[in-house]
Amino acid sequence: MNTMDARDVIEVAKDICEKTGTRLTETRQHMLEVLFTVDTPKSAYELTDDYNRLVKSPIMAMSVYRILNFLASIKLVHHLHSINKYIICKHPIASSENQVPLFLICYSCQQIEEVAIAADLINALSEHAESSGFVSAGSQIELNSLCKKCQSNIHQHSHGDLNGQNPTNK
Repeated sequence: MNTMDARDVIEVAKDICEKTGTRLTETRQHMLEVLFTVDTPKSAYELTDDYNRLVKSPIMAMSVYRILNFLASIKLVHHLHSINKYIICKHPIASSENQVPLFLICYSCQQIEEVAIAADLINALSEHAESSGFVSAGSQIELNSLCKKCQSNIHQHSHGDLNGQNPTNK
């Protein structure tokens, strides 16, 4: 899947705002730029600190939350609920219209990998939820995982079985 650069994300955001009658304010644009510079998910407070280091006009955390909620509503930012952090969506909007993101989150180092799940798989999961008396209320799936680097580190330091164990809780 192709990834976008910061200029592409800004242009997509401007297009979405124009179509929805909202504005990509300078502050919102700066937050997109800040998010594009980070490789790992960050909390709103961490993003506030990053923003204030990079942009001359300081911003308060409450404003950051509002901006992040707005950017999530136009699907340019993902809120990772299981770790309460945010990450920019680096995939083209057009290719993700019929797919739901799956976030593989390393529980050891918190590295994130975003992959798309086909709509038919999401439909099947939704049907299973409905047959159990639930209605799907999310547009993304988060899976606690262990990345290759951390798997390698664990295998070098441990010969035991890792099923169900979190190596960070030794």
